[in-house]
Amino acid sequence: MGLFSKKRDDDCGEATVESLAEKNEELAEKLTCLGEQKRFLIQAVKTLLVFLKDFSFDIKEIDSDKFKGKMDALSEDVSKEEKVKRLQSVFEKSKETIISFIESKKIYFKERESEYKTIIDLLSKGISALETGNMDFNRRVYERSEKIGKITLLDDIKKIKEEIRNEVEHIQDAIRQKETADSKQLDELTREVSALREDLMKARTDSLLDGLTGVYNRMAYESYMRKLMDANTVNGIGFSMLMIDIDNFKSINDTYGHQTGDRALVAMVQVCREHIRKEDFFARYGGEEFVVILPDTSLKNAAKRATAICKSVESSRYKLDGAFEGKALSFTVSVGVSIFRDGEKSDATTERADRALYMAKNTGKNRVVTENELK
Repeated sequence: MGLFSKKRDDDCGEATVESLAEKNEELAEKLTCLGEQKRFLIQAVKTLLVFLKDFSFDIKEIDSDKFKGKMDALSEDVSKEEKVKRLQSVFEKSKETIISFIESKKIYFKERESEYKTIIDLLSKGISALETGNMDFNRRVYERSEKIGKITLLDDIKKIKEEIRNEVEHIQDAIRQKETADSKQLDELTREVSALREDLMKARTDSLLDGLTGVYNRMAYESYMRKLMDANTVNGIGFSMLMIDIDNFKSINDTYGHQTGDRALVAMVQVCREHIRKEDFFARYGGEEFVVILPDTSLKNAAKRATAICKSVESSRYKLDGAFEGKALSFTVSVGVSIFRDGEKSDATTERADRALYMAKNTGKNRVVTENELK
């Protein structure tokens, strides 16, 4: 009897262990599910914040840039492992920021609406002036036609012909004057609109391009990186980065002069363009340092592209003129390569590319170093 009881106790113990194991498995599954839900919600909030930034437009009068910066900060806070109370506090402050921005935007558009009404009134007056001109022209033609009608009452055929000929000439002259005036007004308006369009396009382009090399400047690079980070949040598309620097550039300037140094920069850019795709982004980062962004490109393929650039630059020769006529200039470049890691800021990707470039320049130059080689 004792043996039988002992066996039942053992069976109960085994059942309890199995039950605990099952509960642990269920708990682990729930924790995994909660973790996945948390990651999804964080990504969803960050994506919605990107859409909110896009909806804000680029309006200086209502500090759109400042608002976008606050939304970026909120996105970073959401990504951190913060306590619920801390996140609630952050969201309460952000709600006030968003509501305030929306109100500012409403006021801004109401003011613009008022301005547009003023413009419409001015255009209406302009059209009225044109209508007045047309009415004056029509009146003159009508008066001439009345005279022609009266001429038909004359008995002398010769006199009738002569008077009709005079009136027709007056009408034709009035038409020519009207056509000339209209054509002149249209040409003047067309020139003004074309000049304004060209000035606007030039101003917009000049503000984004490096004056010497023609590639994008630092301001354009920073703007592009902000948009690229937003695109990564929404679409998950990564990128690799090349940081390119001309070796011994100071020596080129000191030996041949700054004008030759500038020409070397332009020549290097032309070589790089041969290895850059349409979807890539090429900018002057500062001085003789340039950056290339390669969307949706692995670190390995980015390193291959960098190596091709190094070889092309090294094999190029450039004739000198002036005091150095007859001589040829050659130079090399060093390249640091990094790849964006999910969840990091773009500054971190840039910092690794810069460190890799520094390592390349300090270990022989004329070479490519990737972030994998960093210690």
